[in-house]
Amino acid sequence: MDSSLVDQQQQQQQPRPDHLAQDRIDLMEKKIERRPTREELEDHNVLKKTNVAPALQAKELELERSRLEDRLEHMLERRPTREELEEHNVLKKTNVAPALQAKELELERSLLEDKLEHMLERRPTADKLLEQHILTPEDC
Repeated sequence: MDSSLVDQQQQQQQPRPDHLAQDRIDLMEKKIERRPTREELEDHNVLKKTNVAPALQAKELELERSRLEDRLEHMLERRPTREELEEHNVLKKTNVAPALQAKELELERSLLEDKLEHMLERRPTADKLLEQHILTPEDC
């Protein structure tokens, strides 16, 4: 084969440096076009929504956290005690472990249902109440 022909083939197979640079530029332009906007990044919590200079953003975050801690501490100070919650029937007065409190409530309800059923069974009939002159015929 002719050496000039071989040289031409090799040149065609290897991309030229200026062509590689243009490919990289094109690739970067495509990536920049697909780049999310600042608003999209803020919506996805990648960037913080702030109007503060970047140099002050750390201080702003620290101040916001400090305010949150102060508010939480204030709320905890005003939190009602267990006794107050029991007085207002928010919590039940019980000496049972928290894991067993649901079963205790279920048992109390079951006992109350049994007691009510027993009382209804012993309730006098309307005829007996008529005989004892507790009810009048108009009441029935």
